Amino acid sequence: MKKKKILFITVPFHAGVVEVAGSWIPLYLVYVAGAARAAGFDAEIYDAMTKKVGYNEIRQKIEESKPDYVGVSSFTCTVPDAIKVLELAKSINPAIITIMGGVHPSFMYEEMFSLTESLDYVVRGEGEITVAELLKTLAADGSPAKVQGIAYKEEGRVIATEPRPFMKNFDAQPMGWDLLDWEDYTYFILPGSRLAAVCTSRGCEQECTFCSQQKYWNRTWRGRSPEDVVREMEHLNKTYGVDVILFTDDYPSPDRVRWEGILDLLIEKDLGIKILMETRAKDIIRDADILHKYKKAGIIHIYVGTEATGQECLDYIKKDLSIEESKDALRLLREVGIVTETSMILGLPDETKENITETLRLIIEYNPDFGHFLAIAPWPYSDIYNELKEYIAVKDYRKYNLIDPIIKPKAMTLEEIDHAIIHCYKTFYTKKFNEMMDEKDEFKKNYLITSMKLMMTTSFIKKKMGSLTYGEHEQMPPEMKGLMHKLMGAGHPEIKPDRKLKSSIIRKINIQAPVSRVFEYVTNPDNWTHYVTSLVDVRNISSTTLSAGTQYEWTYRMLGINLDGTGSIIEFEKDIKFSMEMKGAFPIRETFTFQGDEESTLLTFEIRYNVPGKVLGVVADKLVIEKLNVTEAVAVLNKVKDICEAEA
Repeated sequence: MKKKKILFITVPFHAGVVEVAGSWIPLYLVYVAGAARAAGFDAEIYDAMTKKVGYNEIRQKIEESKPDYVGVSSFTCTVPDAIKVLELAKSINPAIITIMGGVHPSFMYEEMFSLTESLDYVVRGEGEITVAELLKTLAADGSPAKVQGIAYKEEGRVIATEPRPFMKNFDAQPMGWDLLDWEDYTYFILPGSRLAAVCTSRGCEQECTFCSQQKYWNRTWRGRSPEDVVREMEHLNKTYGVDVILFTDDYPSPDRVRWEGILDLLIEKDLGIKILMETRAKDIIRDADILHKYKKAGIIHIYVGTEATGQECLDYIKKDLSIEESKDALRLLREVGIVTETSMILGLPDETKENITETLRLIIEYNPDFGHFLAIAPWPYSDIYNELKEYIAVKDYRKYNLIDPIIKPKAMTLEEIDHAIIHCYKTFYTKKFNEMMDEKDEFKKNYLITSMKLMMTTSFIKKKMGSLTYGEHEQMPPEMKGLMHKLMGAGHPEIKPDRKLKSSIIRKINIQAPVSRVFEYVTNPDNWTHYVTSLVDVRNISSTTLSAGTQYEWTYRMLGINLDGTGSIIEFEKDIKFSMEMKGAFPIRETFTFQGDEESTLLTFEIRYNVPGKVLGVVADKLVIEKLNVTEAVAVLNKVKDICEAEA
């Protein structure tokens, strides 16, 4: 008998800041997919978010997979897109059973059912046992009322079953690691890395009123054994080549004995894995005598939650922390050479311009390597929500992303909060740049500068501070222009181009248009600047009929710099293949491959390139160029698709 299948899908939502540093694995889905398989079901994971695809590609995946169940996980800002994915699944096949999990629906399940008729079940809380039991119950035509930890509709009423107790021990869980497309996951700051995530513990016993996690886990904390954590890390390293791991725990280190056990095992195994993590300032101070073990175990970057620079604000949000503890923790980490990161929450009801000025002054005094300025997001299930409710000015959940202001303070407008966030970022990072250039530790210096470059090319920074790829009539803000000039004059050695064009980006898209029409559009020089938006001009084409050997001149705009060069057609095979090579400051070869018929086309776009030298090589190293090329490839394919389908 054929096994029933569940397809887990991440939603095509992009928040900006989170995606600057890396492409992150959907760890929760790896857990529940593993649990579903262990229960006797086929499982797939389609990470639409990381693949940067849209609903057309999700539709195609569902049609190809033919699942019996579709599952999504959602937090507040992804709710609209999660609902849209489930509605898409039902439109393809109404018999598909849809399941939603995650923090927001766990608390707001009645709201979820009120927003769509396409949701069948909500998994509330910890999902592994619940998903497995729900699938087995449904496959056997049993009653969902017997499944703990779910919500569903019956005869128009929302029914919530009794909560499921947390697992006492979550060592040795069945995992769906092999269901991931591992080539998708990298930590952009470390070129060539393979990025994974490991959860060493679950929960938090603190009382921070703005946070969802302490409430989601009922202020409990459970830790995996050191042996199980390190076994999993070793498996990821040896099986999938993972060399960077994010500890996803909100709080991995409250139990010092267990935590030091993990560090000691990592030192003993010497896996060569670099670790990114978050913890509390109090634990850093507690561990002052073993911070050398942090470094030796591979920890390179720690986020320390400070959230506020005023004690009154810290007390208001029940952050069990003092200002001096935050300063001491960041100082101790700097002294052992670990990269530090923290954030400040702006926009509470009593916020004023003077408060924000003081916050900026104090975070500069704290001197983390990275500082973030976040707009408070009032999760509708958080302890602080009722206190903030009357100040909520934005209802669109998509904007509950810690970037867009949601709360209107008594003495400020939303626009003033937004401008204050921009000002804080500009001021903080303009100052930090000089410190980065004076850093004596070469690894840390390169890490910080690469991070800075990635931040300056991300869509979040472009939106908030002005585009770095500004056009003829756009103006880069003076602060950013000055920082760009500093980066360009940073004194890095020139990187000479590798003429072998060994780096490669490949993306594909399905287009509902005849292959002959798509080929005709792509190969017409009049269209090149329309679908390659960074291509400013193509001129002096050597022949009116394109063929292999046709020559031309081009101007391309990257990071605000116009690059000129010559190019030639390398391959021209009608309705099959079209390849161009451009020479100059930015050597690159772009190849389109066409497969299809009179109804549809599978268009494959490959960009082969290397890192440029001279000015552009200073501004944009390998990882920045890779990120820009991935963005370009996706944009080109989507543009061609939109135009060809509109004309079909």
